[in-house]
Amino acid sequence: HGIGEPDTVIKQGVNVTFNVVKNPRVRIGEITFEGNNNFEAKRLERTFKKTHKVSFKFWQATKLLEKEYAEDKELLIDFYNSQGYRNATINDAKVYDISDNRIGVHLDVDEGKKFYIRDVKWVGNSVYETEFLQKLFGVKKGDAYDRKSMHKRLGVGKEDDASDNSSVKSLYQNNGYLASQIDPSEVVIGEDSIDLEVRIFEGKQYKINEIGFSGNTRVNDEAIRRELAVYPGQLYNRALLMYSLRQLMSMQHFDP
Repeated sequence: HGIGEPDTVIKQGVNVTFNVVKNPRVRIGEITFEGNNNFEAKRLERTFKKTHKVSFKFWQATKLLEKEYAEDKELLIDFYNSQGYRNATINDAKVYDISDNRIGVHLDVDEGKKFYIRDVKWVGNSVYETEFLQKLFGVKKGDAYDRKSMHKRLGVGKEDDASDNSSVKSLYQNNGYLASQIDPSEVVIGEDSIDLEVRIFEGKQYKINEIGFSGNTRVNDEAIRRELAVYPGQLYNRALLMYSLRQLMSMQHFDP
């Protein structure tokens, strides 16, 4: 809280003194799970990045760092999805006091059933043969459902990594198909099977028309241009563009 007193020098001025009470840090004393029939609590706990028993990141017994806690709960669901449990959910999550400097975290999960891939179909691809794309994808009939790995290999959603050149999206993006889109559609068959249809919009190939610079006052354009692996007239290539950005950062002239 702050206390205000009239200033003796400045007319109508006020001096404010803030008294800060630094409460003791709070540890996570225990993390418990309910409904986990297929995985031990210790295995589920390892999926968390921020929420740990040794964590000192929490200052109040009733409030976790909400963003980090929410991200960790998403990681828990990602883990279940990667093990075939497509419909896994967290029914309830509670944070409670154990003592003055200990809190507990309890999560009630619904694992659902384990799913398997029954069939994989490709639609819309004309530039690359289905057999080639399927080999690159690597997911085949009978495999356990693994959303994270499938999306990573396709290069879609939050699993799209511009630095990963092994995905189906990178195959298109590195060959001029800037507007290409990949949409995996899932259809549930029976109680435990998934038919996957990968829909591809290829679009047209794009070429680089020109390359301009702004914000550089100490380094001239030509010095920057010499570090680039992309140039006018070249087909758009995301991998070379990312490489060029890394080259510019390695010059140590610019704020990353």
